[in-house]
Amino acid sequence: MAHMDSEWELAEAVPLWSMVGDPRPRHGLLGVSDPDVGHRDGAWSILLGAFTTRFKVRIVEARLPRGAAVDSDAWEFVTGPGGRAVELGAPGDRRAWDAAGMHTPCRVAGTAAGVEVERVYYAGRRSQSVTGPDSRYAIGCLELRDGSWERLGGPVLTGDRERPSALEPFVIETEGRWRMWYLSAIGETGRGQQPDYELRYTESADGVRWEDPERFAGTDEGFFDNTVFRGPDGWRMLLARGTNLYGTRPFPEQGLWLARGGAEAGGRGTWAPLTRLLDTDSGAPDWYAAGVCGPAAVADGNRLHVFATGTHAPLSWMRAAAARLGRGRRPPAPAPYFLTTGRFTFTWSQ
Repeated sequence: MAHMDSEWELAEAVPLWSMVGDPRPRHGLLGVSDPDVGHRDGAWSILLGAFTTRFKVRIVEARLPRGAAVDSDAWEFVTGPGGRAVELGAPGDRRAWDAAGMHTPCRVAGTAAGVEVERVYYAGRRSQSVTGPDSRYAIGCLELRDGSWERLGGPVLTGDRERPSALEPFVIETEGRWRMWYLSAIGETGRGQQPDYELRYTESADGVRWEDPERFAGTDEGFFDNTVFRGPDGWRMLLARGTNLYGTRPFPEQGLWLARGGAEAGGRGTWAPLTRLLDTDSGAPDWYAAGVCGPAAVADGNRLHVFATGTHAPLSWMRAAAARLGRGRRPPAPAPYFLTTGRFTFTWSQ
C-alpha cells in the first residue's frame, strides 16, 4: 500500500450539497455526485450527475458568480422553467441507449479534424439494473453545437465480454491526442459484494474512435475513478476507490491517492508511484466516512482544491428522517445510502 503523502495537509472539508444533511441541492434534485470543475467564460462551473425528483439520473450544472474564487461556496444551479435544474443533453426517447441514467460528466475542449470542439463525456446506463453484469454501462458524448449540447447517436466506448461495463470517463486532449482513463468493470458493486474494478487507458485521434485500451490499474489496486490536472512542474493524477455504499465489512481502504507525472500524461509508465493523499477510514466526518469518489482538482499556488463525492457512514433512512424531523427539517428521500458532494482544500506543508 502506498504511504501517506506528507507534503499535503487537509485544511478544510466543506459539504456543498447533501442528500441527508445541509445544504440540500433543491431545484428538483434529490442528490448530486461526481463533480467536474472548470473555468469557463469568466466563471467557475461544476457539472454533476444528479438524481432528480422525477427519479432520473441526469447531468446538471452549477456556477459561481463571475469573478468568484474557486473556493467560494456560493454555487448556484443553472435553472429553467419552474426553477428546476437544466438537464444537459437529456435523451428525449425513453428507448435511448442511455435513458436509464447519465452521470460522471467530464467536460473537455480540443481539436478534432482541425476543428475546435467542446464535449462532455459521461457514463450512461443501458439497462434498468443499477449493479451487477446486467447494468451495462457505456461511455457517451455530448458536443456543443450552436450553443446547445447535442448527443452523439450511441456510445463512443463500450465494455467487452469479460468486463461488460465501461464508465467513469476522464478525458483530456493534449499534444494532438485525445486521452481517456476509464473504469472497466463487470458492473457496479452491489450490497455485500467486494469491488472488482480495473482502470484502463486509451487514446484517440478524434475523441470518438478509440484505440484498444491498456490496463492502467489492476483489480488488486481497486481504483474506481480518477482525474488529471496540471501542477507547477508537470501533470498530476488523483485516484479514488469505489466508496463503501452499503457498509460492507471487510472492505478495501478508502480515500484519495496522488501520482506525479511529467510533461506527458499517458499510460501507467508515465506516472510515479502513488502516495495516499486522504485517508477516510480514520476519523473522517460522517458525511465522507465511507469514502470519496469522482474527484476533480484545481491547483491554486500552495493549495489544492479537490471536489469529490463522499458516502455517509452507514445510516438508516428511518433514523435520518427522525433526526431531521426532530429539528423541524424535511426528511431525506428514502435511499439505501446517502451522498454528499463537497470541497476538500489541501495546503502544501513543506
